[in-house]
Amino acid sequence: MKEYPKKENPFKLLGQHLEAIGTGLKYLVKPTRITLMYPEESMVLPTGYRGMIRLYKDVCIGCTLCAMVCPADAMKMVTEEGKKLPMINYGRCVFCGFCVDICPVDALKETGVHDAAFTNRRELIFDPDKFSQDFDQPPTMDKPVRKVRAKIDEKKGIVYEPDD
Repeated sequence: MKEYPKKENPFKLLGQHLEAIGTGLKYLVKPTRITLMYPEESMVLPTGYRGMIRLYKDVCIGCTLCAMVCPADAMKMVTEEGKKLPMINYGRCVFCGFCVDICPVDALKETGVHDAAFTNRRELIFDPDKFSQDFDQPPTMDKPVRKVRAKIDEKKGIVYEPDD
């Protein structure tokens, strides 16, 4: 025997719609800002943040463990001047940090860079030379960048407080 879903109480549905409209009107009259005003404001990144990865070529021993452990197949090994070195495709990288964790000589390090921009997919592939360079810093602003920390407020939602 086929069971049909129970019909909702139309007064309950009307009450839920009116509640949603009331919430929308509240934010229309008293708007709250939940957007970070980037680049004038910048979030303080937590300890252990997994940003873009940097290779230290002189430390790397070419063991290929990083390429073997990569779940996204973003890490590949290339031979450069008779030595195997990793290259990375940031279009595939999921920033899991497995490559950094497994490296026996700490030749891979996570950086705090998270806001790099690229114009095409070829720029996402870092060969060993590009992979071992320091990442470009964001352009300097006319006024200093304000560091903020996100906090959850029960009534307002996300609130950004200055970092002391």
